[in-house]
Amino acid sequence: MKKTFPIHGMIGILALLLSEVFLFKKVEPFYSWFYCFAWWSYILTVDAIIYTSKGNSLFVNRRKEFFLMIPWSVFIWLVFEAANLSLENWYYINLPSSIWERWLGYAIAFGTVLPGIFETTELLETVGLFKNSKMKKRVITHKGHSIMILIGMLCLISSLLLPQYFFSLIWGGFIFLLEPFIYRVGGKSLLRDIEEGKPQKIYHLLIAGLICGLLWEFWNYWALSKWVYTVPFFDKTKGFEMPVLGFLGFPPFAIQVYVMYNFISLFRYKRGWEETTYQLNPERRLSSLTIVLTMILIGSFSFLIFSAIDHKTVDSYFPRLQDAYWIEPQYRKELPKVGISTLEDLSLKTKEKKEREELALRLLIPKETLTQWIEKAQLVQLKGLGVENLQVLEKVGVHSLSTLASEDPERLHERIGQVFQGTTPPRKAKVRIWVKEAKKRVRSVEFRVKA
Repeated sequence: MKKTFPIHGMIGILALLLSEVFLFKKVEPFYSWFYCFAWWSYILTVDAIIYTSKGNSLFVNRRKEFFLMIPWSVFIWLVFEAANLSLENWYYINLPSSIWERWLGYAIAFGTVLPGIFETTELLETVGLFKNSKMKKRVITHKGHSIMILIGMLCLISSLLLPQYFFSLIWGGFIFLLEPFIYRVGGKSLLRDIEEGKPQKIYHLLIAGLICGLLWEFWNYWALSKWVYTVPFFDKTKGFEMPVLGFLGFPPFAIQVYVMYNFISLFRYKRGWEETTYQLNPERRLSSLTIVLTMILIGSFSFLIFSAIDHKTVDSYFPRLQDAYWIEPQYRKELPKVGISTLEDLSLKTKEKKEREELALRLLIPKETLTQWIEKAQLVQLKGLGVENLQVLEKVGVHSLSTLASEDPERLHERIGQVFQGTTPPRKAKVRIWVKEAKKRVRSVEFRVKA
């Protein structure tokens, strides 16, 4: 029986529309927090559609599980962030310089992973997709379970020890490792679905993973604070920020997090997020000690990996006007008085020669000095290059987009390594991204001038 569209769905639709509009108008906090606004809006909207369709949804009828899922979502995603410390497949740019704002952003963003995938999965189930699908029943023996566990261990270990070649195996290893345990103790198991010839859940998860993957990459592409990929071998052709072949990883990732959450549910007397598992064993409750220890586990692990992300995965902070060390302090104070409040303003409001001349005159500085300010402002904003990396490039003679665009990435990386011996220089993959992006920007300017 259909229900009235609930208020949280209306809020979700409105918030999604506003976040899209305010992103392009650069209105805060939507500009800096766009990704979080977009995902939570999507989750609320999809949940409302599910509730309207069948009268039961995660947020409305299983709300306790919905909120419990959020910290576990953070925990599970941080497992992959921890793996990325070895894989080095992605890095973050333009993050807030304030640690409390940055860590709050991690928690809010990572908390969307499980709700996003599971709400999408339930939506596909609600609309009846693959409702009548069947497959040949297959019984996997005890020996087969042991082989699966071995495969899972090999996938995870090889991806961490030899990430250049086996990085992709991290997105499926936990499926093989955990599913046999879930099956053996009678949990919510995909192996049992295969045994019974019921592939619907697997199909729903695969498609949900692909849908969420497309949305992750689409919204990340437009976001200010975002991630950039440095995946080996496949960095030529991209869909948004993701190498095209990388989209193949999202479907198994959805199955993997489903399996991981089902494994966690075993320790909650098999209670889960689905209608069929939400009220299992209601008479059995976790002890207060278990709850406190779980909170300590999630909190400690989050603190540890948040710190590691800051140290290794965050490549740049959003450059503020006060961070522009190449502009004398007195002029940093004067620029807002003439309508230049950000480095982005400095780039956008000085595109024309007349605009640059007027600004130089108002500030009483040589045009050459203003040009240098603008060139470095453009460079520091290039693909989230950031102030720290600008200082690195300056040491090897790169002071503008045109200079960076003329560089050979391999030689530039070698020069940086020679200058910064004894320290860890930017990875070669990042340098390639900078040079590639600089070439695009320079070509765009040349085309505009010719036009």
